[in-house]
Amino acid sequence: MTIEDTIQELNDLTETCRDGELGYRTAAANARNTQLESVFTDYSKQRGHFARALQVEVERLGGTPTDSGTSTATVFRGWINLKSALSGGDGGALIAACETGEETAVGAFELVANMDLTGLTKTLVEKQGHQVKEAHAHMLRLKAEASGAHFQKND
Repeated sequence: MTIEDTIQELNDLTETCRDGELGYRTAAANARNTQLESVFTDYSKQRGHFARALQVEVERLGGTPTDSGTSTATVFRGWINLKSALSGGDGGALIAACETGEETAVGAFELVANMDLTGLTKTLVEKQGHQVKEAHAHMLRLKAEASGAHFQKND
C-alpha cells in the first residue's frame, strides 16, 4: 500500500468520523431524554476527536487532510431528523438510526484495519476501530433496552 493510498484511506475514515459526529449531534438535539442526549453528545465529541487525530496522521504522512463528511451524511442526518419528527423524539427510533450509522462505521474501520498499514497509522486505526465497535455494541444494548420502553420522553 502506498503512502498516497494510506492518506486516501485515512481521509475516508475522517469523513466517516465527521458523519458520526454530525449524526450523533443531530440525535442529541432531537433526543427528549437527558440520558440519551448525554450519550449521543459524548459520542459526537468522540468522533470529532477521532477525525482530528486522523487529520494529524494524514499531515504527518505528508498529505492534505479532508475536513468534511461524506454526501451520505446529509442523507443520514436528514433520516434522523425525519425519524425523530415522526417519532416525537422517541429514543428507540434515534438509537436505531445511530446503530445503523455505527454499523457502517464499523465496516469502514474494519476495511482499513485489514489493509497493509504499519506503525503509528496501524495503531491509530486499530484503536479507533475498537472504540467504534464498542459504541456499536452500546447502541445495540440501548436498542434492546429501548424496546422495553426505557427511553421514552422525560416527563
